[in-house]
Amino acid sequence: MAQNPNVIGVAVMQRLKETGASATPENYERLYYDISGEQRPETEAVPTPSDEPRRDAAFYADLVAALREMLQEVSDKTANLAQNLGEKNHSLATDVSTLRSSRDKQEILRLLSSVVMQASGIQSVVESSHKELQETRSALSSMQEELAETRQMLNEDALTGALNRRGMDQTLAREVVRAQRSGSRMSLAMADLDHFKRINDTYGHEAGDRMLMHFANLIRSVLRGSDALVRYGGEEFALILPDTDERGALLVLGRLQQLMKGAPMQFEGREINTTFSAGIACLGSDENGHSLLRRADEALYAAKHGGRDQIKIARQAVV
Repeated sequence: MAQNPNVIGVAVMQRLKETGASATPENYERLYYDISGEQRPETEAVPTPSDEPRRDAAFYADLVAALREMLQEVSDKTANLAQNLGEKNHSLATDVSTLRSSRDKQEILRLLSSVVMQASGIQSVVESSHKELQETRSALSSMQEELAETRQMLNEDALTGALNRRGMDQTLAREVVRAQRSGSRMSLAMADLDHFKRINDTYGHEAGDRMLMHFANLIRSVLRGSDALVRYGGEEFALILPDTDERGALLVLGRLQQLMKGAPMQFEGREINTTFSAGIACLGSDENGHSLLRRADEALYAAKHGGRDQIKIARQAVV
């Protein structure tokens, strides 16, 4: 008989909790096949970036199904509890009513015994249901924590800890809406390390990775808590700057330039110096995030082709 995928999903989440493993799509898929006993496909295509949204959508669909199953169990348990208590309460009320009018000693003793049994039964049902509901609440709380961790993991770049493209889409859309509703200024800067390939070619890819982490940390040091850092791709980073006009964005990137010059990266006893180019765009009144990003990228392109190690400001958005 076919197994219920929802039941398997609940079991998978419980296993993840017990083992302390993160609720990533890969871990979820592996445990799903282990628990269900179903045959995993022998050959699987290597996932491409375009496959990731579908894979993650399927992952979250399974989690939603598992949550629905757990919530249905809670609903069933509370319904059964209400029914059991209702039946026992009715029997108890009947015995108490009879006890009040009875004058026969044996009948009174029988009724007292019945009342004690009914009360004990009610206590047992309540304690059992309370324990089950506590366990379910604990499982739901654990699942909530795992989902929060997984969501953060899916939105972050593994190397630098900055937001990835997925995280940027969410953050940028939110900040654009907020800026337009409040009428506040907002800027987006695109920064790209100059001659990054030379670092990889000269010192190796480990040095290249270290430079990306070094650059990301320097950027963080000039950002506010409300700002957001994105690894847009390769050696290119985006800075989302709420409540910031072009002048404010220029000040941020100017400080970053000074830091880059005064804090070269240390690698295997050597200092590695580099610069960056950047483009800035300030949000137009009716502009969306895609247009803002495009204009900042065009300004970055102009900085690169203008000699590098410079900052360019994008033309105003055409409404």
